Amino acid sequence: MSEATESSDGTRTSSGATTNDAVTSDSSEGSGGGSRLAAKKNRLREWVLLDGQRLLIAASLLVIVAIVLVSVEALGWVPMERPQPVYYVFGGLISGNLTLITVVVSINQLLLGREFNSPGELESEMQSVIDYRREVEEHAGEVAPVTPLKFLELLFQNTRRETQRIGGMTFGPVGEDVRSEIDEVVESLTDHADDVLDRLGDSDADTFDVLSTTLTTNYAQEIHRVRKIRSRHGDDLPESVMTALDNLVDHLQKVDVARQYFKSLYLQEELSSLSRVLLYAGLPAELVSILVLLGLTARAGTGLTQYSAVLLPITVTIALLPLALLVAFIVRTATVTERTAATIPFTTPRQEK
Repeated sequence: MSEATESSDGTRTSSGATTNDAVTSDSSEGSGGGSRLAAKKNRLREWVLLDGQRLLIAASLLVIVAIVLVSVEALGWVPMERPQPVYYVFGGLISGNLTLITVVVSINQLLLGREFNSPGELESEMQSVIDYRREVEEHAGEVAPVTPLKFLELLFQNTRRETQRIGGMTFGPVGEDVRSEIDEVVESLTDHADDVLDRLGDSDADTFDVLSTTLTTNYAQEIHRVRKIRSRHGDDLPESVMTALDNLVDHLQKVDVARQYFKSLYLQEELSSLSRVLLYAGLPAELVSILVLLGLTARAGTGLTQYSAVLLPITVTIALLPLALLVAFIVRTATVTERTAATIPFTTPRQEK
């Protein structure tokens, strides 16, 4: 009996362990599945907000609108027994698209307001940019490129080089605790610089592609950590390490200056493109809406009225093209503005992605 009991206990124990392992495995798989789902949602959100081509985003919105309109009509939710509501809808679309002209005018006024400067203001702005480039060149030991892509590459190469130099200087002259804090900063900045340099490897990158590599942080946290190290352990650090930490802070500040400058360039380019595509899309959308509206004034069963079931979803979708473009462009400019709102020494949770 004793052996049988032990055998039974062993079986139960083994079964229990197997059950626990299965539960743990299911929990792990569920957690992994949730993480993958969250990662996919985040990638989709970033694609819609930032990475996706704006015209493709607008086209996707129009496809969704068309599907909704066709579905509503197929389900019989819009009986189309009286034409008056259709006239009201088209009247609203036509007047709404006309108001987009004021949006285009406002955008161009904003852009022109930045362009109309006196010679003294232009000279001052140019000189400040030239001085900034010279400071970067002094640290780099070479002439700085003139394109945003290559210039940002140079900045991050300088920052990475200075970060690695600090990591090599901490062997021996500093204590273990201080070295551990410095190594954390060095590792974090090195990994980030490597990631940015990899993303900048595309020689065809435009201004937004360059700017997007710097939207995850403005380095205020890293600068704060470096300053805390200097404040806490300043007496224990050699002068050479203190100087190197100061140089690292200076490099990070220059990256943030470049980031803000490229943001202003990007916004000017993006808003110029938006005003242009709104005009290109607005005229055909307005013309189609007016022609279809006039065609629907014929007697029932004649002219365009006999094709109203097909024409209405198509026409409404075309009429919403300018609005879809406006949404697609403004979503990205608003996201960029939000993620670059703060400048060093401050940051916001939205900037630390």
